[in-house]
Parts: sequence; C-alpha cells; structure tokens
Amino acid sequence: MSERQLSEEWADLQEEGEIREEGVGRTAERAARDKVRKRPRMPAEDRRVGRKIAPTLSPTLVQRLRTICRKEGYISKDGEGVIASPVIEDLLWVGVEAYDRGELVSEEVVTVIQRRLRRKRED
Repeated sequence: MSERQLSEEWADLQEEGEIREEGVGRTAERAARDKVRKRPRMPAEDRRVGRKIAPTLSPTLVQRLRTICRKEGYISKDGEGVIASPVIEDLLWVGVEAYDRGELVSEEVVTVIQRRLRRKRED
C-alpha cells in the first residue's frame, strides 16, 4: 500500500466519522489537564497524590517548622528554612506515637467547636 492510498483511506475514515478528533483514555486526559497548567504535571506528582495532605497550620507553627528544618539542614538559596517532608514526617510520628500511648487526650476548644489534642495530664 502506497502513502497516497493510505492518505485516501485515512481521509475516507475521517469523513465517515471513524477517526476521533481527540484521543481517549488516560493519556488524553493528561494532555487536556496539562493545557491549562503552566508546567506539565510530572509522573512523580501523580504518584504522590494519594499520600499528600494539606492541613492549614497557624503562621506561628509554620515559622517554627521552618526554623526546625533550617537547623536540620534544609535551607533555601536565600538562607531561609525550607519545610521538608522527611522532617515533618518524623515530627508527626512522634505525635502519633504519643497519641497511641495515651499521652494526648481530646478536649473541646470554644471558638467554633473543634476537637484538639493535648498531652494527658499526670494527676
């Protein structure tokens, strides 16, 4: 089959509506998503989605975390501390283990009713 014949057959299929204008499936979904982004989404981002959390923290805590990360060697080009996942994970594990040992108890805080954790008092 020559290139010319292939082109004619392809054009016939397009006219009959047998050829889709846009692709389907995950690749087509990624391409459509990437059109609206400044940078294409990297495969590592797709892998992390299920593990990523995004809590809203107080500005004081964020600054404290930056200070801790800076002391641990996570420093930006301008010398500021950069919040690093490994450090945050280690700190969270300490909190989770304290919770598991019963060192944290639930208490109501009156602003908007929320449940917060604090260390269990040794009475």
